[in-house]
This record gives sequence, structure tokens and C-alpha cells, in this order.
Amino acid sequence: MKQRVNSPASPAGAELVPAGTPFDDLGVAVSCGEPLAHHTWLGTGGAAAYFCEPVDADALARIVGRCRERGIPLRVIGGGSNVLVPAAGFPGMVLRLSAPAFGAIEVQGNVVRAGAGAKLVHVVSAAVQAGLSGLETLVDVPGTVGGALVGNAGGHGGDIGERVRDVTVMVADGGTETRERGRLAFESRWSNLDDCIILGCRLELDQEDAGLLTKRMQKQWIVGRSQQPIGTRSVAMMFKDPLGTTAESLVVQSGARDLRCGEASVYAPHANYVVAGPRCTSDDVRGLVESVRTRVREKLGVELTPLIEVW
Repeated sequence: MKQRVNSPASPAGAELVPAGTPFDDLGVAVSCGEPLAHHTWLGTGGAAAYFCEPVDADALARIVGRCRERGIPLRVIGGGSNVLVPAAGFPGMVLRLSAPAFGAIEVQGNVVRAGAGAKLVHVVSAAVQAGLSGLETLVDVPGTVGGALVGNAGGHGGDIGERVRDVTVMVADGGTETRERGRLAFESRWSNLDDCIILGCRLELDQEDAGLLTKRMQKQWIVGRSQQPIGTRSVAMMFKDPLGTTAESLVVQSGARDLRCGEASVYAPHANYVVAGPRCTSDDVRGLVESVRTRVREKLGVELTPLIEVW
């Protein structure tokens, strides 16, 4: 899963991998030409012009501020489970909040404080061990807390947005603010947090017996894994579930379960997943998603909304 901050587009014809960087004087480690395929589940796509894993919020603020000053496009990547990078790569800065400063998890009474870089499954486990319910049905959701908040990750028991007390974010000039519940909006696989970089959040949960929660979490893990492709990591869920039905059922009903495009194919046993073959390209995946979407629209009259975000 990713976060995004909107920035002005880079100048036409800008080199993807420049000589020297606009960040050299900031005291942060920035690499050039980082292959983004290594950071996504689909394993496709080109390189980022600049790539940084800042060590703390101060370093992050310096990078964010410089990107704003120079008009450099900026993206934040989390677990990469729903990101499709074009073959040409990304002509800007890609940030990954992998440092310990962004991954802390703390339990305070019935509130869990989690950093944006923390893996969602680790937050779920910490809550369950503390006897706090409300997140256990998200145990099979991949990615980081930041990405989960941006996309309002959900399971059979509800969405993460239902449990959010507040979110701490960094805005485009490098400043930080805490957005209370009243300023936040969450809908199915959507939030209004796509205009900032998420630093962390507080989740308000309910007290319950830790043993019962553990059993519920384990059951959800087994059920969730049984509904996902196994034996390969190069997969991604294609579409959001429309109200009152599932994307998977619509793909099957439309006859799109057997579609493929190049090295990208629909995973027949669970037809809302795309599987990327060894030589799969970003164009293959994008072509398959559009083919499936068109088939469902033409056969059933339903417009599916993609979960995969093309950079």
C-alpha cells in the first residue's frame, strides 16, 4: 500500500537520473535511479529519479521542503501492494518511511499509537496481545499503517478509519499538524489524507479478552490467506468491491476470469487478483486491468473502480 503528496510536474524532457541532486546540501542520503520494481508487489516498472529513506521527521521535512522549492514531484511508498510504476519510472522523489522513527507502536490504555511506517499486521498483533479489539479483522491486509489510512483499508469487520482518533501529518512545506477526527473523512477504500504525508496516528479500540481476540485473528488470517493467490508475491488486487456485491463475482459473471495481457493474467481461483509473470511489464498489468474493466462494463453494466494506482 502508498501515500502521495501532490507536487507540480517535472519539466518536460527532464533527465530521469540526473548528475548530482538538488538534495546534496541537506545532509540526507539520496540515491539516484533506484529501481522501484524492488519496492512493489507486482515487481514491475522503472526507476525513481531520486529515492530516500529519511532517518527521522527532521530529515523528511528537509526533503519535502526542497521538493516544494524546486517543483520536484514527490511520492511516498509503503508496502507497495497496490502500486503500478510505469516502465519509464518516476521522474521525481520517492520516499520510504522505513526507519525506526516512523515505525513505533505504543499501547496506552485502549489507544494504540502507530507510526506510518509500521506494518499493519504488527499493529494488529500488538493490539490483540493487549486485549484490544477493532483491528483483528485487518490482520491479512498487507502494507503499512500510512498506506492503510490513505486507502482506508478494510476487512469483514470494518475499516481502519472507524477506529482513528487523530492523524499526525506533514504538509507540503515540511510543517506538521495533527488532524482530529472531525477533519477526517473515510469512505470505502478512500480517505481525504492524500494531500499530505502521514507520520502516525492514534487508534481508539475496545477492551476484550486477549485469548478470544487471538483466536479471531488467527481465523481471519487463515480465511484471508485462503482467498489470495499463493506461491507468488507478484500479485495485486484489481478493483474495489461495489456496494452490495464483490468485484470478484462480477469478473466471473462477465467471463473475464480467463483474460490475460502479455505476462499479466487474472488469477482464476480468486478473480479479483492480477498475477504478474516473470517477464511481465507495467503495460501488461495496465492493459489487463482495463480489459477486465471493459468486459464487466459491457456485459453487466457495472463500472469497476481500480484499486491499483498507476504512478
